[in-house]
Parts: sequence; C-alpha cells; structure tokens
Amino acid sequence: METIKLTIDNKQVEVAKGTNLVEAAASAGIRIPTLCYMNLHDLGYENKPGACRICVVEVEGRKNLAPACKTVCTEGMVVRTHTPRVVNARRTVMELIPPTTPTTASPAPRTATANCSARRRTWAYGR
Repeated sequence: METIKLTIDNKQVEVAKGTNLVEAAASAGIRIPTLCYMNLHDLGYENKPGACRICVVEVEGRKNLAPACKTVCTEGMVVRTHTPRVVNARRTVMELIPPTTPTTASPAPRTATANCSARRRTWAYGR
C-alpha cells in the first residue's frame, strides 16, 4: 500500500494514498467537525457530498479554504484546521443553517440535547 506524508496542525501524519483530510486528521487524533460527511467503515459506505462546508481547513499554497471531506491528501501537504479564518468560516456556515427549534419556543436546555452532534457544533461556534 502506497502512503502519503503530510502535516496537520504541526503533526506529521502518514496515511494511505487516496485518504481525505477528515480521515487523515482523525488518524492523528485531530477532530475536524462535519455535518454532511459520514464514513461507515463497517458497512463500506462513505457519504461525502461536501455540501455543508463545516469541515473547511486551510491548505498551504491554496487561496481558498478546502472542504476536508472532499480534499484528498497529497505528499508534503500542510494543513491547519483551527485558525481564526477557519473558525470564522465555520461560524458563518452555522449561522446560515436555520435553527431546529421554532423561534417562539424556548430552546431545550443543553443537558437535554447534549447527544445531538449538530447542537454541540452550534454551541462550539457561538450560536
């Protein structure tokens, strides 16, 4: 199996050729938030539409932010996952997603929805 070496948040990472940035980061213990990306390893199913853009990261040498779920790792790639630019972009994406509770209803307490991954991301990005 051919491998690729790259740097994610100052950590050297080695992954199989064809691996996307979400999976590469996860293998190094780095979490990149996702909403539309899903990889069910046991079932051999991967959904990566790249539509939500919550997984954006900075890739050195690239002008725009890259969706980590759609970006395949390349040799020598340098990636930053939590810069101010990335966090601001994710916050903007979360602001564009309509809330799940009606505006007339009081929001559920955090403890009641702690298992909802979308809610946790919302709290993480200040909404």
